[in-house]
Amino acid sequence: MGVGEAEALLEGLTGPQTSAVLHRGAPLLVVAGAGSGKTRVLTRRIAHLLATGDAAPHEILAITFTNKAAAEMRDRVADLVGPEAKRMWVSTFHSACVRILRSQADRIGYSSSFSIYDAADARRLVELVMADQGLDPKRLAPKAVVSAISNAKSHLQNPKAYAEAGLGDRDPFRSTVAEVYRSYQLRLSNANAMDFDDLIMKVVLLLREHEDVRRGYEERFRHLLVDEYQDTNLAQNQLVMLLGSKHRNVTVVGDADQSIYRFRAADVRNILQFEKTFPDATVVLLEQNFRSTQNILDAANGLIAHNPGRHAKKLFTEGEQGDPITIYKASDEWDEARWVATETGKLHARGVPLSEIAIFYRTNAQSRSLEEQFVRAEIPYLVVGGTRFYDRREVRDALAYLRAAANPSDDLSLRRVLNTPKRKFGETSQKKLFAYAAMKASSLREALRDPEAAGVSGPAARGAASLDLLLTELEELVALASPIEVMEAVVHRTGLAAEIEAERSRGAESAHEAEGRLENLAELISVAEGYETVVAMLEAIAIVADSDDLGDVDERVSFMTMHIAKGLEFDAVFMVGMEHGIFPHFRSLDDPVELEEERRVAYVGVTRARRYLHLSHAWSRSLWGQHQNNIPSQFLSEIPEAITKTVASSNGDSPRTAARDRFIAPSDPDSGRVFGARRPEADIGPVAEPPSTGAEELELIAGDRVSHRRWGEGLVTSVTDAGRDATVTVMFPMVGSKKLLLRMAPIEKVG
Repeated sequence: MGVGEAEALLEGLTGPQTSAVLHRGAPLLVVAGAGSGKTRVLTRRIAHLLATGDAAPHEILAITFTNKAAAEMRDRVADLVGPEAKRMWVSTFHSACVRILRSQADRIGYSSSFSIYDAADARRLVELVMADQGLDPKRLAPKAVVSAISNAKSHLQNPKAYAEAGLGDRDPFRSTVAEVYRSYQLRLSNANAMDFDDLIMKVVLLLREHEDVRRGYEERFRHLLVDEYQDTNLAQNQLVMLLGSKHRNVTVVGDADQSIYRFRAADVRNILQFEKTFPDATVVLLEQNFRSTQNILDAANGLIAHNPGRHAKKLFTEGEQGDPITIYKASDEWDEARWVATETGKLHARGVPLSEIAIFYRTNAQSRSLEEQFVRAEIPYLVVGGTRFYDRREVRDALAYLRAAANPSDDLSLRRVLNTPKRKFGETSQKKLFAYAAMKASSLREALRDPEAAGVSGPAARGAASLDLLLTELEELVALASPIEVMEAVVHRTGLAAEIEAERSRGAESAHEAEGRLENLAELISVAEGYETVVAMLEAIAIVADSDDLGDVDERVSFMTMHIAKGLEFDAVFMVGMEHGIFPHFRSLDDPVELEEERRVAYVGVTRARRYLHLSHAWSRSLWGQHQNNIPSQFLSEIPEAITKTVASSNGDSPRTAARDRFIAPSDPDSGRVFGARRPEADIGPVAEPPSTGAEELELIAGDRVSHRRWGEGLVTSVTDAGRDATVTVMFPMVGSKKLLLRMAPIEKVG
């Protein structure tokens, strides 16, 4: 390619994009705001390096995080410069490391034909090691051990370093895992095998310990380019430093404001400290957005500006100003879900395809009320990257108990829970019970009352007897108690919640996973609050659960968590549950680092929207088994008021009654022909805000003692603002620290 072709590569680029493409001679950090065309910059930069002769194809190593992204980059560069692009290394971290290790394996005691163990292989090997060490997989789950070893390798910790990073003898989990890790690595080595985390860790060690190898690859890769740098972990960052430190032609592209994978070991400090690592680095800000309206960008800018640890930038567009950001103040979660369904219908009637509408929530349990409303409104939807609420394992287990208690003849439901949670009633004993029931032509429930007659003995017989007693208690509750009392008994008396807690405590699953499952069980208790009988509840759930995808429909609204939304974009986005303790999540309330990450998650959600952005919060919400009044998320107040439009329903229907009503087509043509919900008495009206409790007049200060209607006595630790906006943080012995909006808090001053 000549000069003319190189100049052509700059056509259509903005000034900052052009600067990033033309830069030579020093490290380059491209801070690429959401929707700012970072892939275009990367591919044009690579093509320009080739076109100008500043780099030969074999001298370029470009790293992405997915094979799909690598293939796209390779194809786009090939379209620009021709087939010579195929000689470049454009790959993921893992693929690049495999190529290095295949040619250098002998330097670290492997042959070039080493095997690569996938996740299933790694888990199986861990199980074998644990069996040899006499470790009980029920007390220490192999899944948790695999996760811990993976995390250690991401931090470049060998077994010894991993053990020393803990609390010594006071950390039995870490010391036990370290022993498994040591034997696991020995078996991998003996088998001439590596797992996925080894691929990066061993290349880092190879380059550190063998200077000639490092020099060879430093000479080979004179230009190193890395995409999504904010998502790198410590091992990946070290690899980049080792390969790029000599020639210093290191280009990293990313955005600290979109770093939301800390729970996967991503370290935002890698991109934030790039300029400290390379003091002569040039920083190019890509602030022009090609996706969203200016109002949406102003909302994102206002929000993320509250994070102190970031590269300051301000997104802008040369496109339209756009509609204001809609903030809906719902009375409760059913009002919120009903409004989302109605607004979805209105957007669709205005020509927005359903596939261009997305609903974002912070935790999976929040999807339940939305799913029910969309089913009733006959709006097709798809839960992206997750399982629909009523299909989640712990929810199905609890509902099986409920159905078995409500209908003792329901053999299928009883089969599901015979040994859930574990009660030493294994497959052999269950088969005996099934055979006995078939021989007697009786229900499984009847057979369970006499396990000895079925040939079940020992611990299994005792397990059967305990289940029989439990079901008898639940059957009595179904006849006498309210659905919410029955549901609470199912969740707690059966041991379903306790089993998840036990699995978390022994490391069988991460705190993040366990917390989500417990939230789902608690949410199921909230479901029961809306029904008069257990039978009515089960019938309603069956209708929702049986909807599947509402027929064979190609176009669906997308439901997903905020984390799954990263990398996607939609014409219209709804972000629901914008409440203190939900989003930001309660885990982050006392941790500034976690709160910054929560704000980045919100920023990612906002910047997924192209044309319409709707945010909602509810004054009261039954979620995770608790009914509570909620303070609006602080993130809402961080969005400039001038670009927002606040709306609320003045619907006087009882929330729980309205939740079960069948949806009817609205007469308002703007609401759509098929998709509308029950029309509220007024679409826009005064905020449906509960009356004040008067607590804002108590003149509380830190150190005062107060009494809460539900949580008992507590100690005031801080008070912020005054009047209607006054909030108070109280430490309650039973439930921990709670932040309350005083005018909504049912508290009294003590003493």
